[in-house]
Amino acid sequence: MSDQNGERPDPADEGVTEQELEAFMSLGQQLAAQMAEANFRVITSRSGWTMADVEAATERALERMEIGSRDIVVAQGADPDGENWQAIWAAMESRYRQMMTELLRVSGLRVGEKLQ
Repeated sequence: MSDQNGERPDPADEGVTEQELEAFMSLGQQLAAQMAEANFRVITSRSGWTMADVEAATERALERMEIGSRDIVVAQGADPDGENWQAIWAAMESRYRQMMTELLRVSGLRVGEKLQ
């Protein structure tokens, strides 16, 4: 089963309404924000943390999230390169980064201080 370009179709892209896609994107964003908050608290609880620590941890977390998410998509028989999955992942990644930025701004912490 392949399309004219030789790519396999994404079963998740078939029959998904715009509202369902938006709901999946919203759920993904909520989960990403929760993960960002949890990771931020862990990072900033360490003495001597730096902005570089936050940035590095963000990249590692996003890599792990993408790998795990792709594995779930594949296990469900869908194509992790499908249009809907790409939209959901982009929304999740964007929200994670946005949340980390917001937490840094709102915390007003100086390097080395602990988050209460």
